[in-house]
Amino acid sequence: MRYFGTSILFPEVEMSQAPIKVGEETKERIRYLAALTDTTQAEVVDRAVREYAVRHTDLIEKGLDRARSVLGAGDAAIAAHLLDVPVQAVERVAGGRSATAAQT
Repeated sequence: MRYFGTSILFPEVEMSQAPIKVGEETKERIRYLAALTDTTQAEVVDRAVREYAVRHTDLIEKGLDRARSVLGAGDAAIAAHLLDVPVQAVERVAGGRSATAAQT
């Protein structure tokens, strides 16, 4: 069955188009897989992402735990994480106070 714009596996999910950047070798694999399975390149990528999410729940959970930890540690920790520097460096620049602490 040819893919014509709605998900075969999840018909309630509406898809929109957005370009993604992949290497030329990956692009070729996507093209071949789409042709061999009589579907679109977008559907190949969508299915691959869904499968990755199912197979790597442990990595996703670790990422969520890390995000909760950083968010719970305050503004200085968030800034340090985004800047990829130690929290102490951010606190030194901020005068030892986070923006949240300054508001209270």
